[in-house]
Amino acid sequence: MPSQLGEHAPLLSVVIPAFNEEQRIGVTLDALAEYLKEHPFEWEVLVVDDGSTDATVQAVAGRVSPGGRVRVQSVPHRGKGWAVRFGMLAASGRFRLMFDADMAMPVRQIGDFLARMEEGWDIVIGSREASGAVRSGESFARHLRGRTFNRAVSLLVVSGYRDTQCGFKCFRGEVADRIFKLQRTRGLAFDVEVLYLARRMGLEVLEMPIGWRHDRESRIRPFADSLEMLRDAALIRLRDVCGFYKLG
Repeated sequence: MPSQLGEHAPLLSVVIPAFNEEQRIGVTLDALAEYLKEHPFEWEVLVVDDGSTDATVQAVAGRVSPGGRVRVQSVPHRGKGWAVRFGMLAASGRFRLMFDADMAMPVRQIGDFLARMEEGWDIVIGSREASGAVRSGESFARHLRGRTFNRAVSLLVVSGYRDTQCGFKCFRGEVADRIFKLQRTRGLAFDVEVLYLARRMGLEVLEMPIGWRHDRESRIRPFADSLEMLRDAALIRLRDVCGFYKLG
């Protein structure tokens, strides 16, 4: 069920989808907590464990705070999109930030997201392609695959975004409740569905340049995942044509 924004809701919820991240999640949580504790606002970090078979849950549990600022929720393994959906609907923050477990973006840039959200945007998405963005450690082949997928998305589903797949996106709480309640894509193309729904709802979306570092231990399968993402992207249009999305 979508969360209810209460009077004492935190300003920021950080939602981290995690699948077999025992080697990285601890460092990420420590960096997040160190950064967020420097600020006066209330915050929470929710790790959604996507049915991990390693010690991800135990690694998070060791950092769960007594006041509930850091917590973990396990769900059956269905894909990153489904884990993000669960986290966004379980979070209670006025702003809800999707944050990848590999910490490919420096935590200090959370402040940039909050500043833009305070300006009144409904959604702020991190972009590795917007003017001013800095990306490092990425092979030409991976970059080319990303650009090809983005071009296909622009032609088939939703245009106007230079980078739909960056794992750092921030939503107003009420906007997150509306969008993620309708989201059905379980895999890696869920970002496309989220942005498509935002466009259909007439929401204001800002694409903001970020610093981004490619993780060499990424588990993306270049061929299989690309085909799956293209299939899922095409299904978004089909769902809309069939009247699946109730936007009223």
